[in-house]
Amino acid sequence: FFNAGWIGGGDAKLAASTALWLGFGPLMEYLLTASIFGGVLTLFIMRFRLMPLPAVLQGQEWAMRLHRVDAGVPYGIALAAAAITVYPHTIWMKPLGL
Repeated sequence: FFNAGWIGGGDAKLAASTALWLGFGPLMEYLLTASIFGGVLTLFIMRFRLMPLPAVLQGQEWAMRLHRVDAGVPYGIALAAAAITVYPHTIWMKPLGL
């Protein structure tokens, strides 16, 4: 995905390391959850970019960078949220009975 230019290098590393951490069992659940969260995040950011930047966020570098139309989507947020969502279903948590 990185070589095709679909995701950034950091996102590719985060997805790969998270997949190793979660294990093979919940991998498909993780990828599906990350895709859903990523789609919702992308729609939210696209909508955010169509609106004028709120006055309270004017001058905030992170908000101005996120608001730029030519900027990418910080997909790491979706990857992290998916990992937190799937983690209770892993072999690491089952012995705890959670």
